[in-house]
Amino acid sequence: MLAITHLFFSLLIGLLTYNFFKLNPIIFILIVLIIGIFPDIDHPKSKIGRKLKILSYPINFIFGHRGLFHSLFAAAGFSFLIWIFFGNYYIPFFIGFLSHLIGDGLTKQGIDFTYPFNMFKIKGFIKTGSFFEKIILFVLILTNAYLLYIL
Repeated sequence: MLAITHLFFSLLIGLLTYNFFKLNPIIFILIVLIIGIFPDIDHPKSKIGRKLKILSYPINFIFGHRGLFHSLFAAAGFSFLIWIFFGNYYIPFFIGFLSHLIGDGLTKQGIDFTYPFNMFKIKGFIKTGSFFEKIILFVLILTNAYLLYIL
């Protein structure tokens, strides 16, 4: 899934969930958005990978793309660290991370949620960068615009 689609999908999930938690809504949404693209740090040619090459190349070399950084173990581990240092702000962190995993799970390449154990791999029907993904992006943009309008 393209970074822009991840961002709008993360925004949708953030807008649908922020009201359930007593956290600053602006910070909540910002964290969800940033972390919505974070797992792609494991790919040096991704938007975030190009910005953080010094981290992206070694992560990619060790774990590959859609390996550890695209698993529930990474989501839980990083969220635990956020909880230790920032308290309940682990919630938008986990939500953003999970939105990324779900988005990539909808692609034909898919992901293994339980990497490295290969127990729960899912593959979807969306080809990354395809016309169909652009239609989904358009629907996400419209949905997010509507949700922001009714706030």
